[in-house]
Amino acid sequence: MLENQAQIAIETEQPSPPVTPKPAWRIGSNWWAWLLALGLAALYGRVTLLNLGYGVVGGDKDGYENLWNDYWVRLSLFQLHRNPFFTDYLYYPTGISLRYHTLNPLNGLFALPLWPLIGSVAATNLKFLLSIALTCFCAYLLFKDMLGAAVPAFAGAALFTFANDQMVGFYTYGQAEKLSQWWLPLYLWLMLRTLNRPRWVWWGAGAVLALVAMALTDWQFVLYAVLLTAGYALFDLIWRRKLDHFLKLAGIGVVWLAVVALPLLLPMLKDAADNPWLVVGDQADNRARSLSDFFGFGSGNPGYLALGVTVVGLVGWWRRGIARLERPNLVFWGLTALIASILTLGPHLKLTAADDKGTGLPLPYGWLGSLPVLNIGRDPGRYYLIALLGFGFLFGLALRELLPSVLQLLQRRVKLPVARLIAALLVGVILAVTLFGFVVQAGTAQLDPPDWPPFYYTLAQDKENYAILELPLFTEKGRGEDTYEAYQSIHGKQRFGGRLARDHKLTYPKNFSKLATLFRDFFWLDKPDIIQSYRPTAIADFLPTPDYNKLALPLLNFYKVRYIVLYLDALRETSPQALPAAEAQVQQALGAGVKPVYEDSKMKAYRVPEVSAAGQLFMDTGNGWYSAEKNPTRSYRWADAREGQPAQLLVFNLGQLPQTTKVQFTTLNFKSARTININFDEYPASSFKVEPNGTQDVVLDLNVPPGLHIISLSSPEPSLLTGLKGDARKLSFCLYDITWQTTSK
Repeated sequence: MLENQAQIAIETEQPSPPVTPKPAWRIGSNWWAWLLALGLAALYGRVTLLNLGYGVVGGDKDGYENLWNDYWVRLSLFQLHRNPFFTDYLYYPTGISLRYHTLNPLNGLFALPLWPLIGSVAATNLKFLLSIALTCFCAYLLFKDMLGAAVPAFAGAALFTFANDQMVGFYTYGQAEKLSQWWLPLYLWLMLRTLNRPRWVWWGAGAVLALVAMALTDWQFVLYAVLLTAGYALFDLIWRRKLDHFLKLAGIGVVWLAVVALPLLLPMLKDAADNPWLVVGDQADNRARSLSDFFGFGSGNPGYLALGVTVVGLVGWWRRGIARLERPNLVFWGLTALIASILTLGPHLKLTAADDKGTGLPLPYGWLGSLPVLNIGRDPGRYYLIALLGFGFLFGLALRELLPSVLQLLQRRVKLPVARLIAALLVGVILAVTLFGFVVQAGTAQLDPPDWPPFYYTLAQDKENYAILELPLFTEKGRGEDTYEAYQSIHGKQRFGGRLARDHKLTYPKNFSKLATLFRDFFWLDKPDIIQSYRPTAIADFLPTPDYNKLALPLLNFYKVRYIVLYLDALRETSPQALPAAEAQVQQALGAGVKPVYEDSKMKAYRVPEVSAAGQLFMDTGNGWYSAEKNPTRSYRWADAREGQPAQLLVFNLGQLPQTTKVQFTTLNFKSARTININFDEYPASSFKVEPNGTQDVVLDLNVPPGLHIISLSSPEPSLLTGLKGDARKLSFCLYDITWQTTSK
């Protein structure tokens, strides 16, 4: 009450009433808020708290992916001394950028000291719970500064944190980076203190550090912070006409850019420009909220009781005409809640969640989500975080208006301390009713035990650096790819699998296992029709089929594959043919009759014999071709440009030194004149024009370093229909008479 009176006095430019100093032993409101935040987080995450070390919450979804994130940050920084935003421990051997993966390296550093103390599973779970508590507490700090009253501020913070269906999803899915949303209210608290407090430079420095922390947590939070800062700066300039506020906010932005531009922001922009497959904005409609989410019963809205309290309190507050200087806050956060709610509806309006097609009515997010860089985003529903931040403030403001009236009524019957206790209990009842459904829903979270394979503890004792090939590759079956990634935290060996960095549909164009000889056979092990497309059996191909009896072991050894592991449940769930096909391919690669060196009910592990590659060089068919064809004199393939990809030839050098190689072939053009461009590993190797239906003999003198290399052929002119009945192909050029010869080693 005294805090409220002091705040009103400040706003009306009158001296504040004297405040009686608190006894030294008394716990301040901030400590109570932190203890209550911990208590609510424990109640909300009770399933995790009661089973802290049993299994990771959301482990069958993103939980173990976040455990792997923490493992990789620790390994890359403190053992490998590498940039953590790129890994070749997954997607081995080419690796993948993690700049658009939810790596959350800051959480990895926080978890670092916990792993040796309580174990990786308990550390991951504890991190989830602390993140929830910190979100509530930081929102409380923000609201308390704006409201000047602790109880209403905490109520608004609890509403923001826990009356949120997305928070339930983040928690039950084990999404540590989204649970760490506490950086946003912390930044806003520091930002507003920069504008309104003495020693503003120090508060501004804190705001910059919070923004940097967000960039090391989740870039969506950075986007929200930038939008809120820009909106507040513009609103403040128009309403209050305070140019100094605008300049301070601009200063925060400039300093932050100076800190993150070179190490973080510019590399991300380059990644986005170089990898168009990262653009997934077309998924925004499926991930948007529907209109019924806001008005229907259930966990999609923050509750009608809270809404009723807010409306009653704000109407009374406005009619009394007090706190004139607070009205800009009411307008700003009201507009923020409204605009953010509209953005959550995505590019097109959907009336209900079940309405896949929607009404087709375009909404503002369609424009925002089409902007460069922003088109990488796909989750308009997450703007609900900003909407609830605005609604949490309005709810707290309404309670601050209603509580004095409640106290006055109670004081007619009971003494002030008892009246205060009853008023606090009333706020607790309102929160309990509002949060009940969300807390119940959070209690359905499932914990997935890791069942760490004993075999991997054995591998962990072997300090030699090598890779393991796990089958099925990139699987969501069995334990799931995230769990198999987490196994790496035990064995520490490089693996070919992975399903992260926006590559959930395995569209990453440099995925070695989908491209390379032998490894793609393991990738498509239960899909003989796909294998047939590059390994025809009815006719000879335009390149001879590699002899795995001679090449399989050299290939595996060249890429340092020491073990092949079969996950039995995952293979059985993939298809009835997957396990027999995997065992047959292992027999073909390692030799008939090979026996596993380890076997239990979940897995089999085979040791790869060590042999020398002896400098072998060979070629194979890559992607981008129609099926092989044969006329009376030769075999040939037409380039297939349906997906815009080039036609590829693979060149393997299994030696330790570069080899000079002459590659020869003939191209046949289809119908119209065209240009054919040839690259070797993305570098121009040749370019020529061919007349309609003309041929061109090509000779490429290549210096082939060790490893896999790609000859890519493409034509800028469009492919043409064949004109044959029943043939829907579009053709451009074909290749035949392919030969190669190593001229030096």
